[in-house]
Amino acid sequence: MDYRSFLFTVLPALFFLGCVPAIQKASPIQESVITNDLEKKLDLFTSNDTRLVREWWKNFGDKQLDSLIEEALSSAPSIQSLEARYAQANTVIESVQSRNLPHLSADASVLRERFSENHIFPAPLGGSTNNQYQPQLSFNYDFDFWNARSSRILAAQNTALSQRATIEATKIALTSAMCETYLSWNYDEQKLRVLNTIEQTTDEEIKILNKQHKIGLIDGTAINDKKSSLAQLKQRQEVLKRSIEGKKEALCVLGGFLPSRVDVLRVPHIREGFNLPLPKEIMLNLIAHRPDVAIVKYMALSKSHTIEEAKAQFYPNISLSGLIGFTSFSWTKLIDRSSYTPSTGIALSLPLLDWGMRNANLQNSVSDYNASVFEYNGVVIKAANEIVMLLAQSKHLELQRQLHEEELEAKKANSAIAYKKRLLGLSNKLPYLEAQKIIEEAYIETLSLNETKTTLQIHLIKALGGGYTDNEDTNASH
Repeated sequence: MDYRSFLFTVLPALFFLGCVPAIQKASPIQESVITNDLEKKLDLFTSNDTRLVREWWKNFGDKQLDSLIEEALSSAPSIQSLEARYAQANTVIESVQSRNLPHLSADASVLRERFSENHIFPAPLGGSTNNQYQPQLSFNYDFDFWNARSSRILAAQNTALSQRATIEATKIALTSAMCETYLSWNYDEQKLRVLNTIEQTTDEEIKILNKQHKIGLIDGTAINDKKSSLAQLKQRQEVLKRSIEGKKEALCVLGGFLPSRVDVLRVPHIREGFNLPLPKEIMLNLIAHRPDVAIVKYMALSKSHTIEEAKAQFYPNISLSGLIGFTSFSWTKLIDRSSYTPSTGIALSLPLLDWGMRNANLQNSVSDYNASVFEYNGVVIKAANEIVMLLAQSKHLELQRQLHEEELEAKKANSAIAYKKRLLGLSNKLPYLEAQKIIEEAYIETLSLNETKTTLQIHLIKALGGGYTDNEDTNASH
């Protein structure tokens, strides 16, 4: 029987012997479900046509902040490490893709051997010592009838995309953390300036009280109370100074800078009145704008293709091999036709009985995929809740800030009354100075509320994906 007869009679039967057992795959949560649920909360914010840009931190208007973030994104060890892993993942893709083509290899050997006189070789070969020259070119190719290799390639591609999304998630985490730390430093500096003003006012009060004490109008109790207040003020100043130094150090740690960088950092100059744009289309396309969602999405897709690869193991396959070579005892006759030793071969692999190994491998792939899907669903639900929570907190904070403004206006009115009484001679300067200190303390509370607002805005930027979109992953494989 020749090769063709063998193939036409055996292969049709073999290709229909494979039987893949039933599997139960989990279902990822649908984007429409998330969108419909989020739409119920759209009254929490006012949308506009502004896009959330990737370099959103530039809206703060601080050149030093821009420079720090730019340097961190380009040279921070945490980013460089992930970029190296992404390059490694792309190398894996190239390695897997190379298996789609026939493999050729060339080798040559020279062997000096004495042949036994009591073996299969008769004299004069038996008992002689000869050099054996053997160059050859070999060829191998495995067919991929059931898309095992293509599934492996798609799995590798999605793993690489997951690595790329990990880089973006890390960049967003880095920029948001640096912005939050930098702006907190900015508010600490402003609070410190207000405390310095209160300290000056308290010093002035102590001077007035010392004059009153010298002429016998008061005892030393009021002076001691003011000195105690002054000591408390200085303690608060030292707490802020310590906090500022800690935030400078934190910036260096986050950005991957050496400690000496702290010495050249200048006081922040943040543009006031920054408000986060909240485009409606980002809210309604949450899945495409969260890199953490993209990470688990691509990993689930990778695991799905791994299932297809495991299914292919249940079917037979064909491998081809060939060899072109020369074998000769004489160097001069090495490339003669008489030394030519070609060979070809075809190999059939038919999975028959493996005691459940293929089934276990398939079920393991399915379980791995299901775990990834459940993780994906959890990340999506967490992302949706995070956005709604931050919007609700922002709304309540705005109400709190409005009430604080009303409180501040009332305190300013009291200060104006104290000033008029002083001008009319109805009181000395002390009540007016005390009213001014109360206003300054209210300014500190204003700064704390503004800091909380800015922090919520940064968290919301991060929750909305920081300008990321997985549409940039043009090589995404589904």
